[in-house]
Amino acid sequence: MRLYIFILSCFLYFNAFAQTIRGKVTDLNHIGIPFVSVSIVGNSTFTVTNDNGDFELKDVNQNSKLRFSHVSYQTLDTLVKINANELIVKLIPAHITLKEVKIKAVPAEQLLKKALEKAAENVTSHHYANAFYRQLTSLNGNPFQIYELFYDIDFNAQKIQGWIAKQTRFAQENQNINFTFNNLSYLTFSLAGCLFREKPGKFITLNSIPDYTIKLSHYIEKDDQSMAVISCTLKAPKKNDFYANSIFYIGLQDFLIYRVENEVYNTPMKFDHAISNKAPELNTIATFKKTSSSISILESVSTKLFLPLKIKHTDLNVSASSMLLVYRLNDELNTQQFNEVNKNTTDSKTINSITYNADFWKNNSVIKQTALESSFIKLMESKSAFGTMINP
Repeated sequence: MRLYIFILSCFLYFNAFAQTIRGKVTDLNHIGIPFVSVSIVGNSTFTVTNDNGDFELKDVNQNSKLRFSHVSYQTLDTLVKINANELIVKLIPAHITLKEVKIKAVPAEQLLKKALEKAAENVTSHHYANAFYRQLTSLNGNPFQIYELFYDIDFNAQKIQGWIAKQTRFAQENQNINFTFNNLSYLTFSLAGCLFREKPGKFITLNSIPDYTIKLSHYIEKDDQSMAVISCTLKAPKKNDFYANSIFYIGLQDFLIYRVENEVYNTPMKFDHAISNKAPELNTIATFKKTSSSISILESVSTKLFLPLKIKHTDLNVSASSMLLVYRLNDELNTQQFNEVNKNTTDSKTINSITYNADFWKNNSVIKQTALESSFIKLMESKSAFGTMINP
């Protein structure tokens, strides 16, 4: 009898044991969907899918319920079955219409103003979380450099206010080129909120709405609530002005902002040992999730930057893509002394200030890597490039 109880206990223990869930989220045509929020229902831990729709979520108890949500698709809840380590999830597109939805239509400018006012009501509310940042830089289409950093962050509805780097690593190919985007994370931090500062640059704020042409693009009809997709185009941009045209996804019942897409022009950037005759092309996507207190808080920020440069008389097409993921809310972090977000802070200095911990990085992937990122990381690991902070 005791043996039976022991065996049964072991069985129950291993079936309740947390596991890592990997998978892919696609549409009905089997095409991967990026920026899908993947969360454990009743738990503050979550992730988002990468550009290919892949995801990886750690510490998932068997028979937990996973929730997959995206502003353009119907939300899906599914149970994690025993030993279900690989999931293929298909999402049904939300219905898109230009017609008036069930509630009374609100003019686009009025709706945007209401959403920004609601966000402004919570701008002084601070949130604390664990976050992960990955940046991959390519030269002429070939991976050249990668940064990965785990942070504790302090943020609000405007931007990330403070940070503490906890674990870091960096590697690059030896191409005899002295170049890096080593403070792109500052730009990502600065563009991480619903509300943007008036200076530097021109972004959508309550004060700048009259400077923009505000149009309702379409409605997205969902089971929980419909969304309005509103485009904001600067009316009279001046040559070399730093500004952004934006698209907002706003809930029509709660007036919360769930997604902001920015096309940024004339981003001010300086490069050592490099010359550029053209302003960089920069696109950002910030996603937000609703909390139990009926406010929306930052979930992720993605940036993609393209720039032609001349380095040592060599023409190069430089691209850098980054993803910042707020993967775990943790109010207990509020007792820490955070570093201020500062444009003079470089990622390379931050990485060099922390001792590299190889054990920490083994199988530690909060954001699922794309095939390109994965192949480059494996190449750098094979050269023992991480932790040395020098070219392999």
